[in-house]
Amino acid sequence: MDKLTLIIPGFLLLALFEWQLTKKKAHLFSRENSIINLCIGGIDRIVSLVHFALLILFLDYLYVNYRINTISDAWYNWILAYVAVDFVSYWYHRFSHRINILWAGHITHHSSSYYNLTNNFRTSPFQGFNRIIFWCVLPIVGFSTEMLFTTFIVSSLYDFFVHTQTVPKIRWLEHVFITPSLHKVHHGKNDIYLDKNYGSTFVIWDKWFNTFQDETEAVAFGISSPDYVDNDPMRAIFFHYQYLWNTIKKTPSFKNKILLLLKPPEWRPDDLQTLATVVDSENAGMRPTSVHSMYAWFVFILSTMGVFGLLLFKDILDLNFFIIGSVIFLSGMVVATKIFTKNISIHLKRNELIKNILAIFILLVLVLKYSNPHAWLILTAVSIITFFTLFLPNAAEIWPGGSEAEQTHEASGATEPF
Repeated sequence: MDKLTLIIPGFLLLALFEWQLTKKKAHLFSRENSIINLCIGGIDRIVSLVHFALLILFLDYLYVNYRINTISDAWYNWILAYVAVDFVSYWYHRFSHRINILWAGHITHHSSSYYNLTNNFRTSPFQGFNRIIFWCVLPIVGFSTEMLFTTFIVSSLYDFFVHTQTVPKIRWLEHVFITPSLHKVHHGKNDIYLDKNYGSTFVIWDKWFNTFQDETEAVAFGISSPDYVDNDPMRAIFFHYQYLWNTIKKTPSFKNKILLLLKPPEWRPDDLQTLATVVDSENAGMRPTSVHSMYAWFVFILSTMGVFGLLLFKDILDLNFFIIGSVIFLSGMVVATKIFTKNISIHLKRNELIKNILAIFILLVLVLKYSNPHAWLILTAVSIITFFTLFLPNAAEIWPGGSEAEQTHEASGATEPF
């Protein structure tokens, strides 16, 4: 059993407590936004198993083969390690706002128009991979993998608690630490707040390197792109990557294609033929029903429990079942989230049935081959979801024109949001 996974329910309970505490303030929480955040968090937690493995591999290798010093595990060196991690974190964070290819992995965390504890779950899985190269300097200096990994966890815990609006300004604390008010500034899209307060725990780096900004006006959250619509977790993760890809295709110069990846987000190639956009496909005329809502709640809760179970017992699960279970449950969370945000595919019922029946077939083959008891749990969950999928309305029942609208959708070549 993975004990670190047991922290997740604690985070969820704290977010629920915050919602209860602030539910009279409608601008602090949104059901749809919180569900998107949780869905993105589920994706990130599963993918993070890969980048954590890579991170430990790199840290161990560099510490054993290339360290220029050996730092003991004396108590004061743990404090030194925390300060060093925070310093590197500042520069990673700053670069991730000023270099396009890094911003593509970080923008997900900023794309929410709400600011509360659920924002902690809204982290792109690509961000973890981007951080590896920055952390690699620390074992070379002489910090051990154990010391660094423990420090990463403690730093992440601190970071969780600054994503809230329930804590007022604490001015005396802001001389040393990043507070909820100061980090709220960092999430603002106001001109005065852009590219400010990159610190994770300590504010001293922002004051030293001229990126500090106090909270002086109401904060507007989210990103400025007019193309972005916050109705799809996959859109939130891949939005800027698609923008970069579309811009590269419209940029003739190879030099500018490369520069685009390394320049700040506001930079535009001088030979850009037309302004690249990320177009949202809308399901006009959609009429979601109460059946959709019940289906979304059932699938989201069951899939969330499935992801939590996979993370909790990952060490004893066969890799094949873990991968298949992850795909099934994460896709379930995504579909349910899109229903909640009224971003329902015209082919929802058909796609869900095809996906779930295929998953059942693959699981049956694996169950018969390996006789793994855990597979029966996943198989049962998918079978139940498939049964409830049969009760979803057909396209003709929720779109005006029914099959005619479906034919028009296919003829236009419309695609679902990425």
